[in-house]
Amino acid sequence: MKNISKFLITFILLSQPAHANDVEEGLKALKRGDYKTAFKKWKPMAEKGNSNAQFNLGLMYDRGDGVGQSFSKAIKWYRFAAKQKNVGAQFNLGLMYYNGEGVGKNYEKALKWFLYAAAQGNIGAQYNLGWMFEKGEGTKPNHKRAIKWYRLAAKNGNSLAQYNLGLIYEKGERIRRNFAKAFKWYLKAGNLGNAEAQLKLAQIYDRGNDNVKKDIKKAIKWYVSSAKQGKVQAQLRLAKIYEKGSWIEKNFYHAVKWYKAAADKGSLEAQSRLGLHYIHGKGVKKNFTKAIYWFHKAAKRGDPKAQYNLGLLYEKGDGVSKNLRKAVKWYLMAAEQDHKKAQANLGWMYVNGMGVKEDFDAAAKWYKRSEGLRKYSNKKHFN
Repeated sequence: MKNISKFLITFILLSQPAHANDVEEGLKALKRGDYKTAFKKWKPMAEKGNSNAQFNLGLMYDRGDGVGQSFSKAIKWYRFAAKQKNVGAQFNLGLMYYNGEGVGKNYEKALKWFLYAAAQGNIGAQYNLGWMFEKGEGTKPNHKRAIKWYRLAAKNGNSLAQYNLGLIYEKGERIRRNFAKAFKWYLKAGNLGNAEAQLKLAQIYDRGNDNVKKDIKKAIKWYVSSAKQGKVQAQLRLAKIYEKGSWIEKNFYHAVKWYKAAADKGSLEAQSRLGLHYIHGKGVKKNFTKAIYWFHKAAKRGDPKAQYNLGLLYEKGDGVSKNLRKAVKWYLMAAEQDHKKAQANLGWMYVNGMGVKEDFDAAAKWYKRSEGLRKYSNKKHFN
């Protein structure tokens, strides 16, 4: 579930007639990035009690715009403004207490300021209250109040609240499970660009259920929307759909495209699969160098399939100099993670003294762990 929303409200425009010239000059300075001049114009106004100027000074100290960043000074000015019912200051002060920035982390005080801001219609504060009441942060867990605040934020267009409502209705924890309502809120959040909701919608259409008919075209549409925002699960699923031709025509080019996107974000599975595509030349030109690159990235982080494939490459000398010791090294790493083919191949290496001393006991151990799977020298397959 998405965590509490973390953003700072932008500078509030000042419009009191008595300070019109200073307001205009401060805003002009702000637009051209001259924060020092803006600060100089707004500080006297803040000291005279102008809540908007106080908020703006707080934000400048919060972000370090034109002044040295100081959370304690940001809190000072936010508090002045918040006590005058400045909604932006109330919200940001809540965030400071929630995150422990410039003050000790204090969920109770964060909750207090979010309540003030939410009562004035601040959507972010409404969402944050939903989260805190759901998780019991600064208060006892209260699902009714959580749903109340999520609904308010959701109706005001907050996609995180819409997505969380979808999760609540789908799981049916402490509330009657209602898939129709869950789907409604996922759809609203997805249409607003929420990547998590888009992934949920894709999975629903991908699998189908009693309420929604399986529709691979709609699934792909939502997977693509989520994948473009960097959701690795969506990228991986798209790659597999195109690779296997699940309900659509196979397209290795698209499979490689999405494996590459997921691999770049650190997916071990994607890195390993991408290596195989370079081995077999599916969707890309055969390239053992690139295959080894991706296998290495995954293998070093513990992926047993990549480790096995590297072992096979070093044993055969494909794209690298033949090196039986390295082959054994990678087979062993995969075998210790219960990779059956690696265990069988390791047994073979011990039987034949390839890269290791001949050792029938070790061979028997690994053959036994591979459940009797035998490797023949003329049948070497990547996986």
